[in-house]
Amino acid sequence: MNELKFVTAKNNRKHHKLLESIMLPYCRELDNNVGRETPEATLKKFIASIVDMSEDKDRFVELCYLDEHLIGFAYGKIDRKTHRGYVRPGWGYVMEFYLKPKYRRKGYGKEIYKHLENIFKSNGVSNVWLTADPVTGEPFWSAVGFTNSREKSPENNLYIYEKLILTEM
Repeated sequence: MNELKFVTAKNNRKHHKLLESIMLPYCRELDNNVGRETPEATLKKFIASIVDMSEDKDRFVELCYLDEHLIGFAYGKIDRKTHRGYVRPGWGYVMEFYLKPKYRRKGYGKEIYKHLENIFKSNGVSNVWLTADPVTGEPFWSAVGFTNSREKSPENNLYIYEKLILTEM
């Protein structure tokens, strides 16, 4: 397998365009999986907000390359009591995660997740959570060691998946 390269997204025009180019197909896939259609203007506003917050010390937007091709991304944060919405203070939260379909089932998704998990570990996080769509998300997250908590997120009504990670001593 070729080695993946990760670039931490910054709040600049280049990274905004790159993230938009990969997040639009990701959002369309999610919409398709749950039977909705989000207007493109709404999606672009959502993507811009991620770029705007990308330099917050508790947020991590990682662009993933195979050779010179952008093949995926991971967006995570460390939950804090001061954050809005459903929060698990001190936990890592995988907010968004995507790998282009033609690169799936080749181990790249696991490598991207491992990279994000290592970022969480280096920041002292020992528990990670996320919500997963039932079509592509649940099988993948179960395969990388997450378990369904049987609790649904009040924000999107999807099941919450959890994983304990071992931090360095």
